Amino acid sequence: MIKSAAIIKTKALAPWKELRLQKRKLKKAQALERKQNKQVTPTPIGLSIAQAVMAIETLPTREEMLQQADAIGLKVDKRWSEATLLSKINNAMETV
Repeated sequence: MIKSAAIIKTKALAPWKELRLQKRKLKKAQALERKQNKQVTPTPIGLSIAQAVMAIETLPTREEMLQQADAIGLKVDKRWSEATLLSKINNAMETV
């Protein structure tokens, strides 16, 4: 019967328990490091209303992007999102 917590600390753990404990400590340390290194980027919610409206208005509409793709000669898939379409157009513009 163990009467003191000091005895538990001096008692050797089974190898598999020691490995499990080491893995848990490593995961906690990695999570803490990721949390500390995390960069905070401003979200649209953090912007003022005027800035958010300007950001939305400066993006080209899907129709404008489709016209640009036709002008470049890029074959467009209708399933592409606006972000994918914009990135494909930018990539095609860089290569041209």
